[in-house]
Order: sequence, then structure tokens, then C-alpha cells
Amino acid sequence: MDNSTISVADQVQQWNREITQSLIPNNAILFFYMVAGLVGNCLVIFIYGFKMTGNKEDRYFIPFLAIADLLAALICSSFGIAQNMMQATFDNDYLCKSWWFFAAFTTLTSVFILLIIAVHRYLKVCHPLGKQMSLQWKRFALCIGLAVAFILSVPMTYFYGSDSFLNEELNIQGFRCSRLSTVNKTGSLIFGGVLVLTAISIIISLICLYAKIGKTIRGHFKHSKIKLHHQSIEHSQNGVSYSDDALRDTSDTNSCQANSAGLSIIYSTSSAVVQSSVEIGGNIYPKLPSVKRRKRKRAVYRFTLMFMLITVIFLICYIPKVVIMLLEARITHFWEQYSRTGRSVVLFIYRIYIINNITNPLIYAFLDKKFAKEIKKSSKCCL
Repeated sequence: MDNSTISVADQVQQWNREITQSLIPNNAILFFYMVAGLVGNCLVIFIYGFKMTGNKEDRYFIPFLAIADLLAALICSSFGIAQNMMQATFDNDYLCKSWWFFAAFTTLTSVFILLIIAVHRYLKVCHPLGKQMSLQWKRFALCIGLAVAFILSVPMTYFYGSDSFLNEELNIQGFRCSRLSTVNKTGSLIFGGVLVLTAISIIISLICLYAKIGKTIRGHFKHSKIKLHHQSIEHSQNGVSYSDDALRDTSDTNSCQANSAGLSIIYSTSSAVVQSSVEIGGNIYPKLPSVKRRKRKRAVYRFTLMFMLITVIFLICYIPKVVIMLLEARITHFWEQYSRTGRSVVLFIYRIYIINNITNPLIYAFLDKKFAKEIKKSSKCCL
């Protein structure tokens, strides 16, 4: 090996060290993402998957989402650190392609599970008397989500890899793990467009579904106030009967279902508990006591609001990434136009989507009382 070759290699290493030093704060943030994602999501998997017993209808998707979030947090954070450490020396093409594939696959899987959860909540809140997702359909939906995530991730191995770029100031060539500049420009733009279109479609779907859910929940609370105001109680010797006109003029959820099914609700009392039955098409079906029914409805709404908050955080975290991906596809030398400080800021914004994979355990702890209770129990056992 001659002296000129050694000199160029040393220059590349020095150049890489200078870039890496400017990204130390970024690496610290990514390391925090990794640790938080590991601890939080492992705790969620352990408690929701193994500790909680009884009805898991509302919590069915949580362990699967936690597994996807765990893998996404670990893979994307470690990938980000590797990219930061080898900004000009990432010449292992196979490792680069593999990392891009798994980062895309785990991230997309998490996103599709959020979409499935939104559909599940929509059916439970907006069409409670209609057909719901059975266990078989839930599993089928998860398999479809995994399949679509896999299909969208495979092209990453073609359009992304170890890409050479020139430092015009030093007249030396470096390698970074990014979108390849040597592949067909049109194909790269089409693939980028498909990813962006998919992301936009999912975002619009989530907004529409949760807007309808929010409207229904708001209508329910409004109806509850009207019901309390207009409810007339007739005292009799045998008990108490309730006449509730508001039930015949309820929110979007129940009116659609009631009109189509011929729904009528009959109240009678036994001791302090109000029992009810539903008449559908001439047949009488016993219902849960009103107190239990109200509790269950509140639980459904609470879980729905919890998943709604998770989705809002997802939207806030992913929209910047989608915008940068679109700019990266359109501008060939996108990253070269920034100074070292500017690049560090843009990389932070680009990877802020990982926050979506680490915040869910905190949301569960605040909004799911049973989860918080199990955490306290487990911590007492450990102590």
C-alpha cells in the first residue's frame, strides 16, 4: 500500500471523526430512546401478556404493539447510532441494506397495528350493536399488516445501501448508509412516492376514524347530560320505573343501530340494581345490569381515548419524517447542503419518530388503572 493511499484513508477517518463529534448529542438521545424503549416495552409485554387475567378484549392488541415498538426502538436507535458513527466510512453494503429493511419493517408493522386498533375502536364505539372483530379476524388483520409491511420493506434493499459521496473541499470520497444515488432516479422517486402516499393514506384514515369516534363519544356525553335533565322517575309501591325519551333519540351510535334492529329498552328493578333487556326482532335478550353496562361503556371510552392519544403522538412524530423523506427523494444532495450543526438538527427531527415507540408505556401507566396497579404489585414483589 503506497503513502498516497494511506494518506487518503487517514483523511477519510479524520473527516469521519469530525462529523461524529458534532453528532455526540444526537447519539446520546438515540441511546436514551433505546434504553427507554427496551425497559418500557418489555414491562408492557410482561404485564399485559402474562400478568393480566380475565377479559382482554380491549387490551388484545397492546402486547403485539409493544413487541413491534420494542423491536423498532432497538433497531432504529442502534441503526441511527451506527449511521452517526460512520458518516463517511459506512462501506458495508449488506449490513446497511439489512438495517434499512428491518428498520422499515418494524416501523411499518407498528404503524399498521395502530391502524388496526383504530378500526377495532371504531367498530366498538360507533357500531356497538353491529358486527365486531372476532379473535380470528384480529389475527387475520395482524397477518395482513405484517405482510403489507414486509412487501413495502423489501424494496428498501434495492434503493438504499452504502452510497459514495465526494467531499469537494478535501477532494476525497466517503461512504454513507443512505438512499443510493446510483439507482434509477425515476424508480427511486416512485418508491418514495408510494411510501409517502401510504403514510398519508394511513394518517388520513386514522384522523377520519378517530374524528368519527370522538364525535360519537362527545354525543354520548351530551346525551347523558340531557338524559339526567329530562329523566322522570315514577314511584310506585313495587319499585321504580324509568321513562327515558332520550334513549329513543340518542347519539349517532345507538340511533343507527336501534332504528335498523327495532331496539327497545325495558327497565325494571330488583333491590338496588336496575336490570334491562333488549328486544330485537321480537326476541328478548337479557342485558347486563345498568351499573355494569355503564362501567363497561366507560371502560370502552377510556381505552378509546388512550389509543386516540397514542395516535396523536404518532402523527406528531411521523409527519416530520415523511416530509424529510419526500425532500430526500427530490433533492439528490439533500444532506450535503447542511452544515454539521444543521445536519445534527435535521437528523434529530428525522429520527423523532422513534419517540412514538417509547411513549406508549407511559400512556398505559397513566390511563390504564389495571396496568398501573400491576406495576405497583410487581415493584412490591421485587422490593
